[in-house]
Amino acid sequence: MLAGHTDRELLAAHGAGDPDAFGELFRRHKDRMWAIAVRTTRDPEIAADAVQDAFISAFRRADSFRGDAQVTTWLHRIVVNACLDRSRRIKPTGELPE
Repeated sequence: MLAGHTDRELLAAHGAGDPDAFGELFRRHKDRMWAIAVRTTRDPEIAADAVQDAFISAFRRADSFRGDAQVTTWLHRIVVNACLDRSRRIKPTGELPE
């Protein structure tokens, strides 16, 4: 039913209260966003957490999408920012060389 809609239409439907619209966006783009996160963090565990953070952020802030770019570009930026945030929070576990 939602599969025929564009990403922009799905994001607008999500903003209008459609409970299934964001799920379709997630289904369409989760693998691509995962690949971006793994390339950015170089750690599958951190990437998984970052993708989860990113999609939660996108879900909550869908109204911040201005429409200047593609929805995938908007999601890409959110994922990269989530990866950078996660990476900054990680403390080095080994000793630093003298």
